[in-house]
Amino acid sequence: MLPFERVKAAIYFKKPDKVPIFNLISGDVLPLLITTGKNWKPGWNEGEEGLFPHVRGSFNWDRPEWAKRPEFEGNKWRTLPHEEIDEWGCIWNMKGNDENMGHPGRAALLDWGDLDDYIAKNTPDANDQSRYTIAQDLKSKMNNNHYLMLVLPTFGPSQIAAALRGFNQYLIDHKKHPQELKKVLDLVAEYHIDIMKNSFKNGLNPHSILVVDDLGEQKGPFFSAKTFRKHYESSYRYMIEEAHNLGMEVHLHCCGKIDPLLPVLIDWGLDAIELDSPRMSGYSDLSPYRGKIMFWACVNIQSIYTLGTPDEVEREVWHMMRNLGTKEGGFGAYFYPTPNDLKTPRHNIKAFERGLKKYGDYSKIPPHWWDYPVQENWDYFTVPDLPPIEE
Repeated sequence: MLPFERVKAAIYFKKPDKVPIFNLISGDVLPLLITTGKNWKPGWNEGEEGLFPHVRGSFNWDRPEWAKRPEFEGNKWRTLPHEEIDEWGCIWNMKGNDENMGHPGRAALLDWGDLDDYIAKNTPDANDQSRYTIAQDLKSKMNNNHYLMLVLPTFGPSQIAAALRGFNQYLIDHKKHPQELKKVLDLVAEYHIDIMKNSFKNGLNPHSILVVDDLGEQKGPFFSAKTFRKHYESSYRYMIEEAHNLGMEVHLHCCGKIDPLLPVLIDWGLDAIELDSPRMSGYSDLSPYRGKIMFWACVNIQSIYTLGTPDEVEREVWHMMRNLGTKEGGFGAYFYPTPNDLKTPRHNIKAFERGLKKYGDYSKIPPHWWDYPVQENWDYFTVPDLPPIEE
């Protein structure tokens, strides 16, 4: 199969030849990065003094006067503890020499009465054609065989609302300020839809979009499925349906134990969900949705990928295939894009690749392995043996 055919077959349970691979370096998916716009001028608005641009990698920053100081020259400012601002006006705490994206900082929208003014100042412009140039250039240099996925530099509805309001207040808003919260959630969804439409206008013709929106913590989602359906249908369902109208699939990256929300997401038409730590939700709790939605998954980053042996990482590939997918498809291998942030041993990354070569070809899997009993209780750090080769 061609790469895009393989991913499509996995999504729709149409018997892919191999497990599709989502890797920023190589694989079946070509991420089309939508960048920050060239017209964005962080640190220029009133009240933004001392706020640096929140971007990873290079950024041609038109600096305001306060940032033209010797200690901030070049990228020196990145080595100092500081605050950053993103395109939505969310504020981030950076310790200096951060290897990751930092952490959400103080709330930027303290008073809902300021919402309209805030939106006017901080909503990114999806029509800015400079956002699409890097993706256009990348696509022009590649063949037409990859599965094309839009990847945005900002987050989905929940995370942006939480960062704007501060996490605790964001949770309270579901009860005390539902209409204002809905306005922000719908605005972020509309931005994603505008990006999708503009990507076609700019010749990218993507197959899909990746929405990045964490909805849970270690032991459960931030809210009940009932609350999620009540407050997020107008943003999530709308975003998914508009993508489908454009002929695109929607993939959702989501951290946390979020299995209670999967019935709602499946009902709204979500095509695939990506889990960095599938064992956080747990194979047993994810099993009811096996065959109903595609799972992208990395070897569990909180335990096995970072702390296990290479042999354990290899074996875990099969257990992910068996517990998240079916012999008709439904599973994809996701390589965490910044393994240095996790301090993942290089030999475990290589073991993930070897595991896919051993177990990722469906024609080489013994048929009885798909029916071999799986464990009901999983230790977070233990990888069971493989099924016996012979029945």
